[in-house]
Amino acid sequence: IIFARPEVGKTTFCAFLAANYIRNKQKVVYWANEEPAEKIKLRIIQSFFERSRQQMLEERHALKQRYVEEVEPYLIVMDSVGTSMEELNEYAQLNEPDVMFCDQLDKFRIGGEFNRGDEKLKEIYVTAREIAKRNKLLVWSVSQASFEAHDRQFIDYSMLDGSRTGKAGEADVIIGIGKTGTSEEENTARHICISKNKLNGWHGMFTSHIDVHTGVYY
Repeated sequence: IIFARPEVGKTTFCAFLAANYIRNKQKVVYWANEEPAEKIKLRIIQSFFERSRQQMLEERHALKQRYVEEVEPYLIVMDSVGTSMEELNEYAQLNEPDVMFCDQLDKFRIGGEFNRGDEKLKEIYVTAREIAKRNKLLVWSVSQASFEAHDRQFIDYSMLDGSRTGKAGEADVIIGIGKTGTSEEENTARHICISKNKLNGWHGMFTSHIDVHTGVYY
């Protein structure tokens, strides 16, 4: 799970991760139901080439062949408003991607009757975990943080929006992105918080910075 408050940099962080997977020649699928797919795709390409939009425009002829060879075979970005978890599973089975980003997973449809919203969310995350296991791929779910995470450096999974434990219980790794201070562009500090880690057990926080023009975390 990757989560943060609105406008902190969740999608930019995901685009940055996606670009790095592509550099390693891993097939990435990005399901976008927050922003238009074309906008997300451009952000991933910018992060891959570490260029601003203006630089991309100026260097478009030089970058075109690199894009065709280095990015296009490994990246699919799709609008996913109204997409169901069943469709997600079917896509994974048919296309065998290495990594799927679900932005935001909470908004995917799932069948069944639920008495409470947190029960529905837990079932969505249980299903996402099963899709990852069944198809041997990495699934990154993107989620909002609750108001408790506002203007804080360290945020943990108890601040996940809509479900304090149900969503978190199904994740192997949970990354929160904390931010303090103003919302001005000059405020580039982002605090990367690992509050759950079943891969190697490390928990903690480190500070990174975001280049809002290129979509690179450094």
